[in-house]
Amino acid sequence: MESKHYLMQLLNAAKTIDHLKQTHALFLKLLRQQPPHHYHYFMGRLLHQVLRCTGEKTNLCYAHQLFDTMPNCPSSFLWTSLIRALLSHQAHLHHCISTYSRMHQNGVLPSGFTFSSILSACGRVPALFEGKQVHARVMQSGFHGNKIVQTALLDMYAKSGCISDARAVFDGMDDRDVVAWTAMVCGYAKVGMMVDAQWLFDKMGERNSFTWTAMVAGYANCEDMKTAKKLYDVMNDKNEVTWVAMIAGYGKLGNVREARRVFDGIPVPQGASACAAMLACYAQHGYAKEAIDMYEKMREAKIKITEVAMVGAISACAQLRDIRMSNTLTGHLEEGCCGKSFCYLLLLFCQFRSYKVGWVVKGEGRKKKVAGSITHANKN
Repeated sequence: MESKHYLMQLLNAAKTIDHLKQTHALFLKLLRQQPPHHYHYFMGRLLHQVLRCTGEKTNLCYAHQLFDTMPNCPSSFLWTSLIRALLSHQAHLHHCISTYSRMHQNGVLPSGFTFSSILSACGRVPALFEGKQVHARVMQSGFHGNKIVQTALLDMYAKSGCISDARAVFDGMDDRDVVAWTAMVCGYAKVGMMVDAQWLFDKMGERNSFTWTAMVAGYANCEDMKTAKKLYDVMNDKNEVTWVAMIAGYGKLGNVREARRVFDGIPVPQGASACAAMLACYAQHGYAKEAIDMYEKMREAKIKITEVAMVGAISACAQLRDIRMSNTLTGHLEEGCCGKSFCYLLLLFCQFRSYKVGWVVKGEGRKKKVAGSITHANKN
């Protein structure tokens, strides 16, 4: 009953997380009298199976608890598997970094995959101090020539805004692929250094959708919509990021017509982020009725109401001084439509201000907030 063959049969027969938990209970009973190395071997195999089922957050928490039952685990593969599983969940990025720290304290040697995973976590947090510590360990461990690790280092520094460090890693790479070039372009675009980004973009051979997206979004964020439009028009694989960047870019300049042109060019059904960007653009420039119409269409189409969309709808509601819509938005927030307490507080504030604030007409019949009573201005 307690043979290795039987235990492996139990493990291989488990196909779901519930089956694996039942197998775990049997392991605890059958391995109680076994030597420690047997316990670690089978619990390690069990953990590996659990990590393959970590699509849900609860499964990942269970995997972490299971790992904690194996003190001083010597397997670099299991440590790295857990780190990579934690990396797949934004909420667990700090746990990812702390798990690597425990691995280091236990004296377990990391692999190239370990370093690339933890550097990715440091870049996404961002955690620059920890990232630099990992960089030092990379140098000590002899992985500084590993292309995957080099690209992860470059990406970490770029996402953290340390462009000079990112460029130093980039310049030190003997074999730069499209991922490395794109990471450097993204780094420059992130901090608005579009001259440098454009120079790399022109010099690189192969480009992918991420490279094009970074350039379009970079120019749009810098409000250079002429160049952004030039790239956007010739870009083949347009995506949610480029659509949102273009709409927001035109919105910053007050060009609602061009923002709407971009929005109308998005394949139906439009995504939540693009709808929210268009709604916010309307609300920011006094097109309150259009903003509320957009919000109601999103609700009808069951498109997710993001925090950006809700804030835009609240702003439009305040501009219109529409108490009925204000009550409707309150109901939606209480239902948890976007789960942000900030939006609820903003709505309460706008409800209060709607009794104290007047509006004047601006431009093409649009409204602008002023203190005092409601007055009318001449159209330009």
